[in-house]
Amino acid sequence: MYPDLTLKETVTHGTRKNPLMAIHFTIGPGTIYPDRFFVERHWHPDIELILIRKGSYLCELNLETFRLEEGDMAFINSEELHQLTGLGQDTVHDVILFGPDILDFSYPDQWQEQWIRPFLNHELSFPHTLSRDHPEYPQYAALFNQILQKALAGEDGWYIHCKLLLLQLFVLAAESGMLLSAGQQRHTAGQHRISHYKTIISYMEEHFHEPVTLKHLADAIPCNPQYLCRFFKELAGVSPIQYLIGYRIERACGFLANTSLPILQIAMDCGFDNVSYFIRKFKEIRGCTPKEFRDKAKGSPKV
Repeated sequence: MYPDLTLKETVTHGTRKNPLMAIHFTIGPGTIYPDRFFVERHWHPDIELILIRKGSYLCELNLETFRLEEGDMAFINSEELHQLTGLGQDTVHDVILFGPDILDFSYPDQWQEQWIRPFLNHELSFPHTLSRDHPEYPQYAALFNQILQKALAGEDGWYIHCKLLLLQLFVLAAESGMLLSAGQQRHTAGQHRISHYKTIISYMEEHFHEPVTLKHLADAIPCNPQYLCRFFKELAGVSPIQYLIGYRIERACGFLANTSLPILQIAMDCGFDNVSYFIRKFKEIRGCTPKEFRDKAKGSPKV
């Protein structure tokens, strides 16, 4: 069965006026991760700060994989490709997500010009990981915990206090030499592959309801179809067309769960020109028919 496919996120983290949110992740019965924590490779414009509370994780950032242990922190910069996998059935972690523009100042003072503007222009970035043995770790962890607690409590004035604490964290990173230049953080070859991968995924998400061929996908980079298949399978583990089918099925799940549209129309709206093929692929990927999925999602009794 394919995992849920969440790639270029269109979800708003926080609100337009308060673009910051905190999330406490646990796993087990009654949660959205009953067996283990897993978030498929994706990217978003927000910055994501992670602190591991319990257990071990594999964190993939820009196609490089890091192991995170209890207490470790990870910094996911804006638009970075990332995936997080919990190793085991007893993991806990906390996340702070915020729009990087909340660090911006309209007045071009020294900090704005030397640090904040280059950071917002992706010329500087946070390091990917911070372990417990780093000299400044206690300060980072303390600021993280203060932001987390205020954001989760949501009391009056929580947002401005969180924003000020984030600026303190940013100052700490700058003064301790933790803001890295693009050359220090990125590898040109890796960025080339990441850019191609994002282009293909974005094309699929924009055109999933239309006829899409290997040539369409290859032309989006551009490259030849043979290279596309080899390159994409190395990263995604499946061929581009298999991946597209999986994405279409996930979009169909949303329609089935949240609308009363006929199954035939959902199949057509998700890029399938044959309803029998749609039902067969749906059952292969989701383990049930579209009707069974809809009945379960809507809580309908079996007849």
